[in-house]
Amino acid sequence: MRMMCPHCEQLAYTRTSMQLTNTSRETIFVCKNFYCGHVFSAVTEINRTISPSAIPNPMVVLAISDHLNRKLLQTQLETMPSSHFDGRRHEAAAA
Repeated sequence: MRMMCPHCEQLAYTRTSMQLTNTSRETIFVCKNFYCGHVFSAVTEINRTISPSAIPNPMVVLAISDHLNRKLLQTQLETMPSSHFDGRRHEAAAA
């Protein structure tokens, strides 16, 4: 992710990053401008769903983007046949 230093407006690079929650991450940035030297923290947060997950986690609650037709989506979900897809087995095969 690109981030600009708020003081000198030069690019900053990521020094480290840490997952805070299922929907947020804190990143420590360092300004590339030697004369500025600003080190700062930014938090990235997931704030809405644009395309629903095929394997949703019921513990993750996100707003649905306004462009999705909720009623149509609900109707589609109710009428679609179930699949026996095991995402964990797929991830293990890819590793």
